[in-house]
Amino acid sequence: MKNKRIIDSWNKIELDSTADERMLDAILARNYSGKTEKRKVFTMNRTFNLKRLAPIAACLVLLVAVTAIVGNNSNWFRSSIYSETLGENGTLSFYKSDVPEAASFDFGVDVTSRDLTADENKKLFGNVGVTSAYATFSNDDKSLLHIEAKVTNTKIILAAPGLPTTDTVIDVDTEVSTINGLPVSAGYFITNKNSEGNRNIIYFASFTLDDISIYVELGGAEAESEAIRAEIASVIETIIQSGMPDFFKVTG
Repeated sequence: MKNKRIIDSWNKIELDSTADERMLDAILARNYSGKTEKRKVFTMNRTFNLKRLAPIAACLVLLVAVTAIVGNNSNWFRSSIYSETLGENGTLSFYKSDVPEAASFDFGVDVTSRDLTADENKKLFGNVGVTSAYATFSNDDKSLLHIEAKVTNTKIILAAPGLPTTDTVIDVDTEVSTINGLPVSAGYFITNKNSEGNRNIIYFASFTLDDISIYVELGGAEAESEAIRAEIASVIETIIQSGMPDFFKVTG
């Protein structure tokens, strides 16, 4: 439209044909040049703006990626130590451990094993509340060597001096808690996901009452971690308060 107005205005001026064409071409060329410069400026500004926005866009992409990674690995920021306070008796800390490995287990003598009676359980464990126990005795002198007991779902293993409690090797932090004046080493490990995508958590602890080695273990769904930890801590506290089981009270 602007070019048309220029041409119409020019037609009103009386010039010879050669000068007329030459001057009209010059004016139109200048008008076209102005439009071209405006387009160049717009293109340069757009390029400049894109260059300024590029780092911001890259940061946004990085932020989205990091958020996704952290979301899928939220346990990176969880504490690896779980603690349970036992009132005046102290705080029991459970340190993260790898899944245990199997090891050899040998009593070194011929043995006989049997279930203990309710009366024998009472003699050995007092008020601990053991519901069942399986004991191993030496065939030589009928002495008690090893006991696997249960308090509801909590497993308790006791071993005579010099004998291992379990046939597994558990690598746990060397730090210990002091419960009622007694050093206790405690930990936990988490299993791989099952077919339904769920994992289990197993809490355990080991300590010695005089010369008797004691191992306590309780596991369940990871979602029930707090309740499981509170239950095993209560059992450990009760065992320690009850004192050393007298292995001489029961024979094979």
